[in-house]
Amino acid sequence: PLLHAELVTSDGKTVERKTIPLADTKEFGRKTFEWPLPKAGLKWCRLEVWDIAYDGAFTQPIYMSK
Repeated sequence: PLLHAELVTSDGKTVERKTIPLADTKEFGRKTFEWPLPKAGLKWCRLEVWDIAYDGAFTQPIYMSK
């Protein structure tokens, strides 16, 4: 099962992390997630997902267009 996701964002000056609990997920399950970005004016974002054994997966930074 998953433990939590972290949405990492930056406006080019500061980096912010938002932790999203995922304790309601099941092992080998399937689920679609939608998380809004926290604010306008972002330069990039990245998603990290961690399971209960603290094994992580993450995306490379995704750069936002103007």
